[in-house]
Amino acid sequence: MAYGSYTDYLEMLAAQPQDKLALVDDAASFTYGQLVAEAKKLRSSTTMDEPAVFIHEDTIAQQLLKFVAFSGTAMRPIIATELSKKQQFELGHIPERACMGVMTSGSTGKSKLLWRDYHSWADFFPEQNRIFGVDEQTIIFCQGSLAFTGNLNIYMGVLAAGGTLIVTEKFRPKHWLQLMHQYDVNTLYLIPSKLMLLPKFMSAANESVRYIISGSQTMGRQEADKLLAVFPNTEITLYYGASELNYITYIKDKDMTEDRTVIGRPFKGVGITIHEEEIFIDTPYHVEEIGMPFSLKDRGYVDENGWLHFLGRTDDICNVNGRKVSSVKVTTALTDLPGVVEAAVLAKHEGDADVLVAYVATTASYRKQELVKLLRETLEDYELPKQFVFLEHLPRNESGKIDKLALGKWEL
Repeated sequence: MAYGSYTDYLEMLAAQPQDKLALVDDAASFTYGQLVAEAKKLRSSTTMDEPAVFIHEDTIAQQLLKFVAFSGTAMRPIIATELSKKQQFELGHIPERACMGVMTSGSTGKSKLLWRDYHSWADFFPEQNRIFGVDEQTIIFCQGSLAFTGNLNIYMGVLAAGGTLIVTEKFRPKHWLQLMHQYDVNTLYLIPSKLMLLPKFMSAANESVRYIISGSQTMGRQEADKLLAVFPNTEITLYYGASELNYITYIKDKDMTEDRTVIGRPFKGVGITIHEEEIFIDTPYHVEEIGMPFSLKDRGYVDENGWLHFLGRTDDICNVNGRKVSSVKVTTALTDLPGVVEAAVLAKHEGDADVLVAYVATTASYRKQELVKLLRETLEDYELPKQFVFLEHLPRNESGKIDKLALGKWEL
């Protein structure tokens, strides 16, 4: 199907078999025909007297309906993040070709509003669906709001292929497994930290899932093997991407190693260059009005086999008493310890110096002294956190990433 030959997402959905099940969420279910009819009704009954509209609906189905109804009209849809609902936004200049606004998660500050045209996603659907194994037979389970750009893109890619979405806002792994069984789900789209919850609640292997799509966090051989033990017939694809640039690289489970910095080789049509450890991306599938090549301020390198390694963001480098410390390196050393489920490391100013603070969620009964002793095996003294905060779980934003802004406000 030539997804790019349509003019907007509503026209794309209208080309699918109208009696086929398109979406099931916590509140309702829709065939393609019902989605199209509801979206057309909303589009025709709206005066379109604003250049853009923020979508605040609570349910995934209502978010999707409004997005499809307004995308491609003079009133561009923007699905609001929880953070953005608390912020004042000036729309400012809207690029002429824009059909929608997307927002970054704002994990370390204010959300950014970015503009996309229709083709920057639709033209790439054939390639991403080929890599991810998505087609008209796909019945995919996803969790979370469409305010997370990764969710919105996958949802639209699946609908473009004529597949079926089984989605929920609820953060309940047992409920996820029930939905997978009830609807014969054959594909999963969840970030790694959510995927790794599933084996804990499974009493038997699931042989129906054929594809697992994941991103936004790293994954290595150990995590892949745990998933393959309970989803034995699946192929795992981990991607590296960004709201500004769409998909950048991907890696399959068969190529994963113990080195979790490896995040794959480029998607077709995407170029990567490295300058002083800073990653620059060249892609035609970017947001409006940014120049190529573009830097996300991520650090990394390409090895002799063509694999891109992710070393963290440039602002993940902390200056501790004149020495540069990678918070990603310290975080990885923590999460490699037995029983540490997740961790984050931030630099805080204390007195006349910066110190590292580690926020740790663990199933083991570690004390600070024990962690320091274990970390000394892989870290230099100046890389060791001076403070440890033990939490039941780390706060996350809608994209599933650790909310460093919330952690930074934690009273020590």
